[in-house]
Amino acid sequence: MTRTECDICLSQSDGVLLLPLAWDRSFSRLSSVEQNELERQILAILQDQGFTKVALYNQLDYELLSAGIKDLNDPEQRAKISASLDYSYLLGISLDNTRNSEGWDYSNSLEAYEMMPPVTDMEISASMRVALIETQTGTIVSDNTISTDIPGWGMSDAAGGQNYWNINTISLAIKTATRQGIKFMVDDCEC
Repeated sequence: MTRTECDICLSQSDGVLLLPLAWDRSFSRLSSVEQNELERQILAILQDQGFTKVALYNQLDYELLSAGIKDLNDPEQRAKISASLDYSYLLGISLDNTRNSEGWDYSNSLEAYEMMPPVTDMEISASMRVALIETQTGTIVSDNTISTDIPGWGMSDAAGGQNYWNINTISLAIKTATRQGIKFMVDDCEC
């Protein structure tokens, strides 16, 4: 789902500064290790897309303080990120809805032949919001929500029943949604 279509030409030489995932409460479902791994994945995806200047906001503590940047909500300080540090954009990621399955379910042979058999829900899903913010103006120039669904699978057994599984994790769904979201944003802002 696109909230704001990208109307800029994002260049691979533009600096992109990733806002820490821990700043968004939605990521409290993930451990610190998983958050750090996801941040590294985002930076790697941007680098794989050809971006030459990408960094995590927290990794630039010294540079930010040296430039007098302490508060991103202050328009003058935020504009210094572009003027002093040459990062044209901030990248914000938030986690929307997630859904996990039970991992395993079973329908017996009688349920399989009922008019309205019970529906097994083995799907794991995650939705991510990916927003690109111009540092000079604070304007959101690209805002998209990407959803990833990982379906389960079933197999009949000798008794005529059906076994259902999904051994994937919510963490995998989040990583997949993130990868898709970053690539979609880059494609959307390409000229």
